[in-house]
Order: sequence, then structure tokens, then C-alpha cells
Amino acid sequence: MTSLPDLSDQHSEQIQIGKLALQSFGSRPSIAGEIYTVSCSDDNSVVKETLSREGKNKVLVIDASGVNHASMIGDQIAESAVKNNWAGIVVNGCIRDVEELKNLPIGIFAKGVVAQKTNKKNHGFEDVLIAFGSVVMTSGKWIYIDQNGWLVADKKLEL
Repeated sequence: MTSLPDLSDQHSEQIQIGKLALQSFGSRPSIAGEIYTVSCSDDNSVVKETLSREGKNKVLVIDASGVNHASMIGDQIAESAVKNNWAGIVVNGCIRDVEELKNLPIGIFAKGVVAQKTNKKNHGFEDVLIAFGSVVMTSGKWIYIDQNGWLVADKKLEL
């Protein structure tokens, strides 16, 4: 993948730059793909259900409202994402099982880490408009992320 600074320079009029620092946890330090959105807080039931379906190399972007007391992704859910062909997962919130995640062939980016699991009450929404890091996202847009940061475009960018 072309580096994020180069993409930003080449497509400055077509992108939104993420203003939220995210850390890499999977074995892939960069990802690019079509977005599929989920919005949930304190409950990862919708995340688990979504990642159990065929991902078609999309990137699941989860707006967990920046929650830092419960984890949206752990090793079992991430393994399901790999099995179902998701290109990556981006979380405005926390993940857990860091040692296991770093060995999985997927890009995983999140705000941080916490050991606590979420509630399981089937609260949350998928394929909805979400916004965090000064970026508005809907399913169908494209996300590009590496160690330099992240950006979103309305369509796939020519690299």
C-alpha cells in the first residue's frame, strides 16, 4: 500500500484525515478497504454477529463511543473475522488479547487495551453513519490506515 502521507498529498481534496490516534494490534501494519460500519457502546454483540458473516475484504469500523472500560474485540472475534475474509477492524474504543491478536493475519487498530469484556444484550446498530476523529463515515466509503495515521475517502483511491 502507498504510505498514508503520500496518499494524503496525492488526494488532499478527496479525503478526510482522522484526528484520533489509533494503535496497531494485528500482524498487518497497514490496511485499505471498503468500510462497513457498526455503532455500539458497552456491548459487542453486533460486532460479533457482523464479523461472523462473509467480509469480502472489507474493513469493519466500530464506533464504540471511545469507551475505555470494555473491549470490543478479543482473540475469538478476531479469529472469526480472519476466517470470514475481513481485511481489517478499526475500533474507536478498546480491544483485548493483545498477544494473540498480533499473530493473526489481519489489520486491527484501536484506541487502546482493556481486559474487561462487554455486556451481551444485543444493543448496537450496523450499516449506520458514524463519526469520530473528525471524520464522518458510512458503509461504502474507503479507509486507509498505517503507522502514520488514517484517512477516509468517498471511493477507492488510485494508488
